[in-house]
Amino acid sequence: MLFPNADVVINPVILALLGLIVGTLGGFFGVGGGFLITGGLLVFGVPEIYAIGTGLTLIMGSSIINMLKHHGLGNVDFKLGIPMVAGAIPAVFLAESINSSLASAGQVGNVIPYIYVVVLLLLGAFLVYDYFKTRGHPAPTGDQGEIVSTAGLTQRVQSLRIPPHTIKLPGLPAWSTYLSLTVSGIERISVFVPLLVGFGIGFFAGLLGAGGGFILMPVLVYVVGIPTTVAIGTDLFQVIITGSWGTFLYALGNHVDPLMALIVLAAASAGSQIGTTATRFVDPGRIRILYGITVLSGGLAIGMGQLGKAVDGLAFLGRIDDWVLLGIPGLMCITIATLMVMEALRRKQPVSESP
Repeated sequence: MLFPNADVVINPVILALLGLIVGTLGGFFGVGGGFLITGGLLVFGVPEIYAIGTGLTLIMGSSIINMLKHHGLGNVDFKLGIPMVAGAIPAVFLAESINSSLASAGQVGNVIPYIYVVVLLLLGAFLVYDYFKTRGHPAPTGDQGEIVSTAGLTQRVQSLRIPPHTIKLPGLPAWSTYLSLTVSGIERISVFVPLLVGFGIGFFAGLLGAGGGFILMPVLVYVVGIPTTVAIGTDLFQVIITGSWGTFLYALGNHVDPLMALIVLAAASAGSQIGTTATRFVDPGRIRILYGITVLSGGLAIGMGQLGKAVDGLAFLGRIDDWVLLGIPGLMCITIATLMVMEALRRKQPVSESP
């Protein structure tokens, strides 16, 4: 099937399968799916600038669906998300300007895929490392939070005191620059922390054609110290705004293929129902290890595709990278559904055995 804006021929069934996987994983991991969407479009042969622009459009749509579901579960901290959005918007604009300059110089294809590979592999490797490092530790009780390998870092970040500590506007009372995040379980944190986090994530979002969620969720958990389920829901809120702003900027340059976006979004809306529901049943540690494996598969697939293009003797890698990109995340979707069903049945078991 020809997609005229991007001027590329792709099997729409493959695009629908990508959407189904992205919807499920997006709802479960709290990401817009940019590392799969944009990476998948690159693997399918979509020109880089269109893969980025269309990817942002898809991220925005799927994140709206998933965020509404998580909001109903009480997993969205708007007091944390709003300052992150404020920091992300100007960063997306800066990154889009850099990408446009690279596109004009014909260098996007020489830069973006390699940045993707490095970021995904490093992030995925850390998530797997964290799981095995913390596995076997006693589960926290009460308000002690989750067991992560960066607990010392999160405590230092939450205790940062960044001036100014108050802001005084004429005719108004002084406004403290510290937030109390009840939903996230943080008594006091400087508002400049989420602002800086948002700026960094927004820059990656615009540069890589992602909503930034694939980086933001781990940052919220391992750097800021947010519970995994709240990080998932709040991440999606930020991704919606970032994706909307990025979509607008890329659409102005006619770098979005609406027909491609429509096919993927239709399939993603179905998968999102499974993913968001599963977060109620699956342990946070398992969510993170499954996420790490999925991220690694994305980096591996994109890396294989680039090697296949660059080295003649490795051209066969370019023929199997799409199977890696869709196959491993597809297995993750099956695993998520299985874990959800098993845990749901386990929770019902004591009730069924009671007299």
